[in-house]
Amino acid sequence: MKDDKRNNYSQHEFMMKLVVGNGIESVEEAVHRLFFALGFKSKLLGTTYLKEAIRLWFGFPATKRVVLTADIYPRIAKKLDSTPDRVERAIRNAIIDCYDKGKLIWYNDLVRSEIVCPPYKPTNGEFISSVVSWLRIQCRQHARQMTFLEYVEI
Repeated sequence: MKDDKRNNYSQHEFMMKLVVGNGIESVEEAVHRLFFALGFKSKLLGTTYLKEAIRLWFGFPATKRVVLTADIYPRIAKKLDSTPDRVERAIRNAIIDCYDKGKLIWYNDLVRSEIVCPPYKPTNGEFISSVVSWLRIQCRQHARQMTFLEYVEI
């Protein structure tokens, strides 16, 4: 444990260094680093769906109320040739897999909030909305306009 880099920093500073580093060029890069730091398995289809859900939600204006079952899941299903039910289940399985490994608790240190509590697994909506909120805060702090997609009505 002496060589563990986390011993040199507080947990929050370690996560910020790992995820943000010397700056974030794009939201996609930030999400990729975040998922790597939290230990999401890239081989799970739910991880791909989860990244896409974050991209879509981030593309909506901050003032719009986003409904996962109406706005996000059907678009992902259409784009990736699946059904909304399968998308929801795969995202849930990816979150549960990461939660069960215990690394999702690190997310609390990154966002400085109690999104994840040991007896309580976050819902899809809670996790996705908190990641999008964190990304928007990072964009404001770095004074950059980072976007994934333009908001498009379908």
